[in-house]
Amino acid sequence: MNIVEFTSLSNKPIRMIEGEIIFQAGEPALNICFIEKGRVDIITCDGERRLRTYADGSLFGIPEVMSGLKWSAMAIFRGFGSVRLFPRQVLMEKIEALPDDHKNLIVSLSSKVTLKKAH
Repeated sequence: MNIVEFTSLSNKPIRMIEGEIIFQAGEPALNICFIEKGRVDIITCDGERRLRTYADGSLFGIPEVMSGLKWSAMAIFRGFGSVRLFPRQVLMEKIEALPDDHKNLIVSLSSKVTLKKAH
């Protein structure tokens, strides 16, 4: 268990510094990430290209975590700040408690995003 996995169990903010890796390509998508303060770059495996940037208040990783996929890229923290990680199990329990219409919408949206990423 790495430090990110360990601290995600407590659901407390994780203090991050420049260059810390949140996840790497090929690792199972186990946690949704919420950026409280700072910035996260999603980059290609070789580190050559930035695919996307998330900043304060951003939440990412829901489709990957819901579908049980592996991360297709790497997430690197930029600057100094904090993130919160929400384990897959917590997300699935929250979704399971929703009314069926809401649950079906989330599952449908997640599968469409997952299919789009696969192509």
